[in-house]
Amino acid sequence: MSLQPAFEIVLEAHGQTVTLRASLRAAVTLDAMPGGFPQVHNQISRLSYTAIRAVILATATDRQAAHRFLAASADMPLRESLPDAQAACLAVLASILPQPDEAAQSRATTAEAMPLRAYFQTLYEYATGWLGWTPAEAWAASTTEIEAAFAAHVDRLVKMTPGMSGDQSTRSASTTYTAERLREIDDLGHDPAFDRAAFAKFKARHRRHDLHPDPSMVI
Repeated sequence: MSLQPAFEIVLEAHGQTVTLRASLRAAVTLDAMPGGFPQVHNQISRLSYTAIRAVILATATDRQAAHRFLAASADMPLRESLPDAQAACLAVLASILPQPDEAAQSRATTAEAMPLRAYFQTLYEYATGWLGWTPAEAWAASTTEIEAAFAAHVDRLVKMTPGMSGDQSTRSASTTYTAERLREIDDLGHDPAFDRAAFAKFKARHRRHDLHPDPSMVI
């Protein structure tokens, strides 16, 4: 996984600007729309004004700015305003979707793909329960940012636990705890690379109390 800042793009119309950001909040909101990501992407590709408006509102860093932008663009002919908005929305959608880890792509696996809704919920739990981020911080972060931070957190815990870190010079790609590998470990229910029971005891001693999403935000 290559870490990059969360994707952002600025749209402008008649002096009004709005910044679209590929945040976890946007991801959950868009996936909850009828038909989920596939249907939203299909509608955007067909230049649906309704879908484009929904994506702009879901991804805007400032909702009031989004409404001002939409009001300003409403005075423009659709053939002038829609193409730029369409391109921006498609770019945001593409950046939200998780990118497979290169190492994981080269390994054969029988694990079933995690549904997007479950993937986004897991990221929220990682951010608030493991990393101690506030809900606002978790919702504003991108999926890539959360994955990178969580992988680093787990790697630190492994290194801090006696008998787990081992000789760093002999660690192979199979024991590198990328976000993709962590998901595979969860699917398998065990990790042969280290003593999971010992790690669970260590985690219980040092982890912060898990936070849970607000009921209105449950995915």
